[in-house]
Amino acid sequence: MEIPQEPTRAADVAANIGIGRACRHVFLCADQTKPKCAPREETTRVWAYLKRRIVELGLDGEVAASRAEDGEAASCVLRTKADCLRVCADGPICVVYPEGVWYRSVDEAVMERILTEHVLEGRVVDEYAIARAPWGDPPHSP
Repeated sequence: MEIPQEPTRAADVAANIGIGRACRHVFLCADQTKPKCAPREETTRVWAYLKRRIVELGLDGEVAASRAEDGEAASCVLRTKADCLRVCADGPICVVYPEGVWYRSVDEAVMERILTEHVLEGRVVDEYAIARAPWGDPPHSP
C-alpha cells in the first residue's frame, strides 16, 4: 500500500534502508533496560552479529539495492532491536515476520541458522521455535 506524502528526510531514509522491498523483518530482544530473558552482554553480542551478517549476506537494504539488476531494487531483510519482546525466559528472543515465528535461546550459532535456514531458504528452525503468529492471519476479537 502506497502512502502518498510530501518527500521528507524520514521517507528518504525509509527508502534507503529498504522499507517497501523487505521480504522479512527480524526483531531481537537486545540491549534491554532491565535484562530478564538473557544477560545484556549476550543480547548485544547477538545483535552485533545479526547486523553484520545481514550486510555480509547482501540482505541489507542499501547493499541489496546496489546489487539489483535492471534498475529494480532487490528485496532485503529489515532488523529491529527491541528492548523487550515480553517472553522473559530462555532468551535472547527473536521473531521473524511475515511468518511470525518466535525463537528462543538465540545465540550467534542459532542466529546464523535463522538467517540461513529461515530467511534465505524459507525453512523454520523448529528446534528453537516457540510460537507462530503469521502476518495476514485475521486478528481475534477482544
